[in-house]
Amino acid sequence: MSSIPVFPALPDYGSVTFQRIIVATVSLASLIGALDMSIVNITVPTIVKSWQIPIGVGSLVIISYMLTITGLILFMGKLGDRFGFRLLFILGLVLFGLGSFLCGIAMNITSLIAFRVLQGAGAAMFSAIGPAVITKYLPPSVRGKSLGFLIAMSAAGYALGPGIGGFVSQYAGWRWVFFLNLPIVLVALIMSWYCLPSHAGTTGQKPLNLSGPALFVAALILLLSAFTFYQVPGTPDAVLVLLFLAGVVMGGIFVLRERHNPDPLINPVLARNRDFGLGILACLIITTLFSGVTYLMPLYLINSRHLDQFIAGLIMTAPALLSILVAPASGSLADRHGSILISMIAVGLAAAGFLIFFTFNPLTLVGIIIAGMLVTRVSTAAFFGPNARLIMGHCPPGSVGDGSGIMMTVRHVGMVAGIAFFQSVFAIRMYMAGIPRDGTPLVAKLTPALSVLGYQAVYLVSFILCIIVIIIIRVTREVPDTSYSPEPELLPPEALI
Repeated sequence: MSSIPVFPALPDYGSVTFQRIIVATVSLASLIGALDMSIVNITVPTIVKSWQIPIGVGSLVIISYMLTITGLILFMGKLGDRFGFRLLFILGLVLFGLGSFLCGIAMNITSLIAFRVLQGAGAAMFSAIGPAVITKYLPPSVRGKSLGFLIAMSAAGYALGPGIGGFVSQYAGWRWVFFLNLPIVLVALIMSWYCLPSHAGTTGQKPLNLSGPALFVAALILLLSAFTFYQVPGTPDAVLVLLFLAGVVMGGIFVLRERHNPDPLINPVLARNRDFGLGILACLIITTLFSGVTYLMPLYLINSRHLDQFIAGLIMTAPALLSILVAPASGSLADRHGSILISMIAVGLAAAGFLIFFTFNPLTLVGIIIAGMLVTRVSTAAFFGPNARLIMGHCPPGSVGDGSGIMMTVRHVGMVAGIAFFQSVFAIRMYMAGIPRDGTPLVAKLTPALSVLGYQAVYLVSFILCIIVIIIIRVTREVPDTSYSPEPELLPPEALI
């Protein structure tokens, strides 16, 4: 028998040390999952050139990973409730690490895309489980701070991915972008094996519902494909419409079948919970806003202000790094003063920042641009910790995995849909200004003065969305007071693995 102590055997589950190790473990996994959503973006042109393939095919390296995570997270959260969080978390890390290795040795674009799907399936597992682990094993007094840190690490990974990917691919080759994951996955595996508590789950209750998840994944992937391929040059409009309509039809079939399913994919208790639903809606709107504005800002800095790409990257990175400090701090404030108050303050500050952006013109000082970015990015980051605390606080004990899966699914949907939505807002404003819609790239036709009109429309819509979210938060009830027992029902690690 090994003499190495396993963390679940430690007596004091309420200790600060236990709490920090749990948060560090799930946050490290969250970091690498988000990192791989963006680190590959900058390497796609190199892959396209190396294998002499069309850019649209190369973009599937990004799209396949993103759609797999988004489609599977909800189901993985449900499996976590059923089979235990530790099992799903470790299995997700193993699949992600295996997928990373196989991506690094892929011999053609077909195998690379297939291995990216494997990566995405693994990332969906640990991404769905992270918030559930924090909610189940940490006391309410530190839950907001811990969820804020988890989400901040995810945002940091997404923001830092292009810079890290560019550096690694330039000096070591694009394959090392995937190999880079392996030591991080190994560390996360060791931490989760010895640190995550084990529990039995609820495997003995009802037969596993597979038709619901299959229909949900099909509907979501079809709908998100319509939004995603909208961003791929040359995609025919008829294909986009067909994908969207097929997704709507599949979604309708999913809803009809789930009404009569004894074990529906979305827990009926959560579906009927008004405050959980309002929290999810606020999360969707702010994530959509955050994703779209973050995507368009480099275009403004480079195309309209003609800044160097390196300088533009620094301007974008600084608020992202600051958010790592702000998100846990806002979550800690929510632990003390409630999620509603802190969320409203955060979104109110974001609304003020978008008003600053609305005044931008081709002569606006770079210092004012940076100030506006700091206000909007940091205040938006400050929203996610209290919001996650609110959402997870309204989940019954047996549905924590379900709630976590729903929340993370909504975040990923918002990230995908936000880019397409705000691209459309920008483009519509440009067409209203007289630019012909003739199928040629829009960016090439823009002047700095004309493009500002599009960005102003984006920021005006962002301001309106912030006001809507403030109203939603205002009518949401605070997290109910619940008792907390730091001694979970645990099993030896070997009982589940």
